Amino acid sequence: MKSPQRLPLLLVAITAAAIIFAFIKKPPEQDVLPPPLVSLEKMGHLVSLKMNYADVIEFTQPNAVDIPWSQWEVRLGSTRVLLVARGDCTVATDLRQARYEDIDERARTLTVVLPPPSPLQARISHEARNRGGSYFYAVTEQGLQAFIPSAQTRTTAMNNALGTAQKAVQAACSQPAVLNTAKENAATVMQATLAATGWMPTVIWEPLSAARP
Repeated sequence: MKSPQRLPLLLVAITAAAIIFAFIKKPPEQDVLPPPLVSLEKMGHLVSLKMNYADVIEFTQPNAVDIPWSQWEVRLGSTRVLLVARGDCTVATDLRQARYEDIDERARTLTVVLPPPSPLQARISHEARNRGGSYFYAVTEQGLQAFIPSAQTRTTAMNNALGTAQKAVQAACSQPAVLNTAKENAATVMQATLAATGWMPTVIWEPLSAARP
């Protein structure tokens, strides 16, 4: 007569055990993924260095008149200009080319591969002199041009001096020491950014020849 009571008791015990197991069972560990690369891509160019530039540029523009129906010319002189060139340049890393390697989800470590930084903007300042802009310190005429001035030759000399200064600031911004400093600054920013998300990153740089345009 007692045996029919055992089945309900057994069902109650099984149900209670299932409920307890459901509560104490740990949920499966989920994969921890690094921040999506699209977040880095949206940052575009990471400017990691700005450098001021100043130099004195000397340029001489000759002035000559061709002799008709011959290969000869008559030199009338030249215009010599001294330009106090002032400007600046920025060096940046293109984060659109960044990629992850060696991702360890358990240790939360990864490697960030970046293209080498390069000049993003190099410019000569055309602001007023009292606001730190470039200016022509001297413009002198030489030879016969001192007696027969040529506005065209003077304008050409000034424009060529500015063009020379523009190339000079670009070259100064591309010096190895400048690019190395930009690398160090960019690596520091990337490490701090990813560390804030709980990851320990290592930054490495692609060889210059392997960087995509």
